[in-house]
Amino acid sequence: MKLTPVEIKNQEFKKTMRGYDTVEVDTFIELVADKYQQLLEENEKIVKQNLVLETEMANFKDVEKTLKQTLKNVQENSQISKENSAKEANLIKKEAELASAQMLEKTRLKVHQMREELVNLQNQKHSLISRLKHLLSSQMELLEVLEIDDVDLKKIKKRTVPAAAESAKPVVQKREPLKMDPKVVEKQKPQSPEIKENKEKTHGKDLFNDIFGENLDVDDFNK
Repeated sequence: MKLTPVEIKNQEFKKTMRGYDTVEVDTFIELVADKYQQLLEENEKIVKQNLVLETEMANFKDVEKTLKQTLKNVQENSQISKENSAKEANLIKKEAELASAQMLEKTRLKVHQMREELVNLQNQKHSLISRLKHLLSSQMELLEVLEIDDVDLKKIKKRTVPAAAESAKPVVQKREPLKMDPKVVEKQKPQSPEIKENKEKTHGKDLFNDIFGENLDVDDFNK
């Protein structure tokens, strides 16, 4: 049964002989009704506050849930970002190692090629030195032969001709004309300036071919 303050105030009781004092009873009922009204108002106020608190609590729970989800997402994203960063760093490291290995291999090949070129140059140098030595040796021998001048040749002729005449006296026989080597005759003939110039050019080309080989032409250097 739900009572209101008005019902409490309007409540009537039966009167009997030797009953309670009506004034005191009415006063007490009035006081109880006021207190009950006060309690009802306080209870209603508490109910309203409770509703507000429940609403705020629901909002707080929603915020907490959102924060937890956000934190979870941040953690997951952080973990994913961390893994991606690790993968990217590993990929960069591998690419750097590959580039370094390729560069090292190129450097090794370049060094190998340079060594081969150096060996070829050294071989060409030794070959050129050998040719020059051979050529200089031939020219020195030629100079030694040319050092025999006409006086020496006359001395040799004076020594050999009388001896040949003495040995030929007891035997009388017809002597055939002395046949000289055509090459010697050719050397003893006076040469014209044009023939001499052509021979000098031919000798220069032969000298050039002895030094640098027959594949190169001296005219290529004069161009």
